Amino acid sequence: MTLPSSIQTLALAMLASVFAWSAADKLLHWQDGLAEVREQLPFAPVILLCCTVFLQAAGSLCLLAAAFFPEQPVLHYLGGCAALGLAGFTCMATLLFHAFWREKNAKEARRILTVFLEHLALAGGLLLAATFLLTA
Repeated sequence: MTLPSSIQTLALAMLASVFAWSAADKLLHWQDGLAEVREQLPFAPVILLCCTVFLQAAGSLCLLAAAFFPEQPVLHYLGGCAALGLAGFTCMATLLFHAFWREKNAKEARRILTVFLEHLALAGGLLLAATFLLTA
């Protein structure tokens, strides 16, 4: 494994880690996750949370598979598709759950804006990963 491929493996694993953790955390603290979804999207919160956990878990597994088995073109394709799906999901969730413009308290709005921008950066990293995986 060369240095560039090691960095790519590390980058993909780092991207996958946040989604693997989030899926596990939602499963371990189901009622908290359900309350969070219900607060923003009161329709079908159980279905939405199930879909979220599935996307995050499956997406992170696909990214990890692409990272650790780079010689497998099918896994590169699945990882690229997962990166695109997770990027879209992250952008949508960021708009819904980190809407800094709705916050009245200026200090809290700045904190939420930081989280908003961090999530956009994560989505940007996923788009770079998708580009790498789907064109390699």
